Amino acid sequence: MYGPRFRLMPILGIVLIIIIFASILMVDLRIKNSLLTLASAEVQASSAETINNIINNKVASKLEYEDIVVVHKDTQGRIVLIQPNTMMINRLISTTIAEVARSLGQMKDKTIEIPLGQMSGIDLLAAQGPRMQVQVIPAGQVKVNVLNEFQQAGINQTRHLIYIEVKSSIRVAVPLMEKETEVLAVLPITDTIIVGEVPGTYVNFKGESGFVYPMISK
Repeated sequence: MYGPRFRLMPILGIVLIIIIFASILMVDLRIKNSLLTLASAEVQASSAETINNIINNKVASKLEYEDIVVVHKDTQGRIVLIQPNTMMINRLISTTIAEVARSLGQMKDKTIEIPLGQMSGIDLLAAQGPRMQVQVIPAGQVKVNVLNEFQQAGINQTRHLIYIEVKSSIRVAVPLMEKETEVLAVLPITDTIIVGEVPGTYVNFKGESGFVYPMISK
């Protein structure tokens, strides 16, 4: 007859296999999480840079303050009303959404290669090891806010800053795992100094569709 020790060997073997398999899964999960975190940071930075370039080169460079804002004065030259040019703002938002969506859409099926050594957090190993591939997937709708802010700029002077905020989201994926990260870019599009008293009330820059994009709001 076989002794108790012999009968325990298959059980110990099964337990050992389970432990090894669980350890491999844990290591794989940890590697994938680190990989997605690094890839998300890289994609976020490159996407924000893309959006910044679009706004600077294709939006802000073609705009003047007078294109976006209409300043009404009384017969004595005092400002009585500051009003948004809603037609121009609508065009600005539509152009921004189209350009950003087109550029981010080109990232579809793009892959990022990250050296395995980069996940160690050690600078000397950052470029070492096999390169792990991460897929980039544009996700979600591009949302645009055009915002404005008044700041005191000196005696009888007010700075009126108008800037654009663009939000979108990007997914990075490895087999059986993915992570979504938000991309946010905020850039000024016009900046002017208003000389004279600015009225305490003015037409608030609000939009028609808050779900897709509101218009200017303070």
